[in-house]
Amino acid sequence: MIFEKIKQTIADELNQFRQFCKEELISCDFALDDITQYLLDYEGKLLRPIIILLSAKMNGEICEKTYITAQSMEILHTATLIHDDIVDGAEIRRGIPTIQSQWSPQIAVLVGDYLLAKALEIITNNKIYDVISKATEVVRHLSEGELFQIQKSITMDTTEEDYLNVIYKKTASLISACTRFGASSVGASDAIIEQMTETGRNIGLAFQIRDDILDFDKNNKTGKPYGNDLREHKLTLPLIYALKNSTENEQKTIIEKLKHSAEKPHFIDDIIEFTYKYQGIAYAEQKMKHFCRQAINMLEKFPQNDARNALIMLAEYITVRKM
Repeated sequence: MIFEKIKQTIADELNQFRQFCKEELISCDFALDDITQYLLDYEGKLLRPIIILLSAKMNGEICEKTYITAQSMEILHTATLIHDDIVDGAEIRRGIPTIQSQWSPQIAVLVGDYLLAKALEIITNNKIYDVISKATEVVRHLSEGELFQIQKSITMDTTEEDYLNVIYKKTASLISACTRFGASSVGASDAIIEQMTETGRNIGLAFQIRDDILDFDKNNKTGKPYGNDLREHKLTLPLIYALKNSTENEQKTIIEKLKHSAEKPHFIDDIIEFTYKYQGIAYAEQKMKHFCRQAINMLEKFPQNDARNALIMLAEYITVRKM
């Protein structure tokens, strides 16, 4: 499997990263113990720490600062997922029950807040001052993106520009920060740090577009049912493009079906069929490949090494993944 091959490039470093996380999270001595152990037992793909570790390794030698930054960003990311699940009312993530369904929405809010504070505490306690301002900016972007998306799910007038703004703030801003932090942790120059930041932005945009394409795939392996975004009235790039290229009457019909898709599941299939009819998936794939190519072009300017090659492989993997 491609992703496993990518992880093999930093297998020892990933094990070291896991140990860092375990020691930090299990150190609490109150009711959060069960929940943090639950999170450790059901870790995700670890995409963000992998990106930090690879970005560091391609530009220097991984050090304690790299591990600390990777740890804080993964904890921050987990906090945002927990909050997202509350907003979306999601009961399943990665094929397992969410915190809010396993315990309660109230507990999930508090756990998310705790993890967010923990991530920022790790950064400040270790005096990684070049990360602090960017990390807080990412948290602000995540909140702004979520709020804007909620607003647009009500008005249902999302443009492609709106969409790209949302996915930058909700996904690409964090991945961009990860490539930046990886490079900065090993003392890369300002010019290289900026190149890595832009590379991460393109990887993040491609990653989220792929996620949104998978929502239209009945055979996706994301752990969530297909059409989930549609049930939440989210207009993502495939549907935005299809609506733009359809007739006014068709637009009105599809928007009405979108409004009632939660209570009438067969409307989901109608909307997906409409999206394919007007080449929405094909257009989204084209945009995704554009951002992927931008990332690879930037990476190919760096000296060749295993970590750089693995990051290129990761950018390519993002465009074909099923989960």
